[in-house]
Amino acid sequence: MKHVAIVNNYKIYHNDFKAELYQLLKEYNVEKPSKKLKETAINNLVDACLLMEESNKCDIQIDEHSVHFKFQEIQSHYESHEDFIKDMAESHISVDTLLENIGNGFRIKEYIKSRFLDSVDIKPERIQEYYEGHKEQLQYPERARICHILISNRDPHALSKLEEVSKKLYEDEDFCDVANNYSECPSAKKNGDLGFIKRGDLLEELENVIFSMKKDQIAGPIPTDFGFHFVKLMEKEEKRIPSYDEIKDSLKKQLEKIAGELELLHHIRELRNKANIVIFYNEL
Repeated sequence: MKHVAIVNNYKIYHNDFKAELYQLLKEYNVEKPSKKLKETAINNLVDACLLMEESNKCDIQIDEHSVHFKFQEIQSHYESHEDFIKDMAESHISVDTLLENIGNGFRIKEYIKSRFLDSVDIKPERIQEYYEGHKEQLQYPERARICHILISNRDPHALSKLEEVSKKLYEDEDFCDVANNYSECPSAKKNGDLGFIKRGDLLEELENVIFSMKKDQIAGPIPTDFGFHFVKLMEKEEKRIPSYDEIKDSLKKQLEKIAGELELLHHIRELRNKANIVIFYNEL
């Protein structure tokens, strides 16, 4: 059987490479692999081999249910089971190979989690220091909670609905009730409540109106490419810097994740430097 790389005494076979490439294609939602994607696939496998060697020195158990759930998740991307099997066959990947790769992936993730992510403990002084030096970057943006009504321009009765909605709002009928009865936005199920939004979440022409409104104010109709919109401002929060106590727990998690990932990269670099690695790029 043809192999595409050797890591220490372990051979990475073409089928393993195909299986990894197959998962990357699905992950990035592309049909044909680029040179860069192929290099990513083989380097992932090299790193995986090195980490597997290390994980085998530990007593790591994986949940077989998780493996099969992930397998079914991949299969669910296809219209039918037959399409899935056909694609696997065309990619020269067996079900057993794919299941083994998924299982190895879970084993490596558990090794990384226990060795690098869970073992990091950032001290309070470090968190406080980071907070003091990055207050501007930690600033919460301006936010607005709105209720929304959409009259789609694809609706043949759009103009008559527009008149009805305008009339009901002019007569001070409850905005949420009107949204529930007339809006063609999915938020209609929640009486038009879109929750909190920040700049960049919606169309610019809508945001320009929303962020100039006052609490309980109603605006509309606002024309866009999607139709006509009515909005009601329920709440507004100005941009602000959160207090240290408010953000310290999430900052701790964020800093520990970064520190763990840096340690992992350093660990992989050390393993690569010690390992005997040969990649046959012409076989990819």
